[in-house]
Amino acid sequence: MDEGAFDKGEFRDGWKIVVAAAAGSGLGVSALLTYTAGLFVKGMESEIGLSRTMFGLGVFGATLSVALAGIYVGRMVDREGPRRIAVFGALFLAAGFVALATLTHVPIAYVGAMIFTGLFAAGCSPVPYARTVTLAFERRRGLALGLMQMGIGLSAAIVPPLLGWVIASHGWRSGYAALAGVALLGLIPALVGLPRRSPADKGLRSVGDPATIRKSPEFWFLLVGFATMAAAFAGMLPHFVPMLIDLGVGPLHAASLAGLIGVSVIVVRIIVGWLTDFVHAPWIAAFTCLLCAAGCLVLSIYGAVAAPIGAIALGAAMGAEADLVGFLVARYFPLQHYGRIYSLQYAAFMTAAGFGPLWVGLAADQTGGYRVVLMICAGMLVIATVPFMLLPQYSASRNAPT
Repeated sequence: MDEGAFDKGEFRDGWKIVVAAAAGSGLGVSALLTYTAGLFVKGMESEIGLSRTMFGLGVFGATLSVALAGIYVGRMVDREGPRRIAVFGALFLAAGFVALATLTHVPIAYVGAMIFTGLFAAGCSPVPYARTVTLAFERRRGLALGLMQMGIGLSAAIVPPLLGWVIASHGWRSGYAALAGVALLGLIPALVGLPRRSPADKGLRSVGDPATIRKSPEFWFLLVGFATMAAAFAGMLPHFVPMLIDLGVGPLHAASLAGLIGVSVIVVRIIVGWLTDFVHAPWIAAFTCLLCAAGCLVLSIYGAVAAPIGAIALGAAMGAEADLVGFLVARYFPLQHYGRIYSLQYAAFMTAAGFGPLWVGLAADQTGGYRVVLMICAGMLVIATVPFMLLPQYSASRNAPT
């Protein structure tokens, strides 16, 4: 079989898995909780006295909970398969949004509801979907993972503007109620598109063990690089709308600009997914860090007029990182332990991403704005390029099923 026939065969046999994984990821906790959190700040600030620091603490609590629970999710997906885990995650995500709509009357209640949502909705994170797609593809794995992650980008582009209208018309509690309904739609791709067991499990080579892998330089280069990158750009994502409003942009226009982040995520995920099948992926990661650093500096210098550039830069970083984590785990480590290793990398990424809004909120409260914060983010992104450039070449065929 020639390479072109092999590529067509992969997508002919696996397109349903890619579609289901894209829909499930877009309706999961990573998309619906992360990309919409900033839209609720102003309403809760006036009604329950939510400060930017408490807002950052709530987002950090949610993402840390997703990270810690995600380690257990990775082990369960390796052992039990992806479908059941994703179904329970979607149900608890909807329950979390209901709790945010009905139980949030003081700031501490908001923090508690966010932690509950992250802890119990981790099953509908990208972990079960990424493992399923990775095992179904080999030569075009990067493109397949990029198409899967495009679901989060579509959600980030479509949901914030619509949700901004709901909040402006009916209040922030109605916004959370609407998100609960959207989260329940995640049951459809989980039940219809995901297998009980991943079809390639029986063909995996039994090599390596998680304890040895966790001691390898490659594991730590990836973890440090992605965590540093996430702490920088992800810290700005939920603060993007409040930052623009502080700069004088209207709430609805700010929500529309936040949707531009999602558009950037969509485009970049396809491009990066395609490139990773041909270009050494750590180089792509380093270039993306520098690109996002430049966007942060431009936004810091020129303010609201540069908001579209900042949105595109942040979306590019988010789109590239989501693709690259799953791809590089598959290239550097045995697929037999993919769920466990990916969940550890994802946990580090989510912990850093959750800490980001907290430190950004604290810095914004202390400095009275986001200009200094943007400069710090740019510096962190430059530092993140170092571990990526230290990664060795990988073998493109080391994880082919037997």
